[in-house]
Amino acid sequence: MVTKMSKQDLQWQAESDARTMAQYQEIMGDKSRMNRAIKEAEKQAKDLNRRASAMQNAAKVKTATKTNRKK
Repeated sequence: MVTKMSKQDLQWQAESDARTMAQYQEIMGDKSRMNRAIKEAEKQAKDLNRRASAMQNAAKVKTATKTNRKK
């Protein structure tokens, strides 16, 4: 569902996006900072993949029946 943003919200979004773009430029201009960010992104991606796999395994578990829960 797409909602129409107010003028104030659009202005805030533009300001936030401008800050994000400036930060990106700063990071890309500093090779060591960029490399650290890339390594961290790889680490976080690996963790997210591990967590997603665990969630997929949990989703495959069958629900317990009443007789199984009483044990």
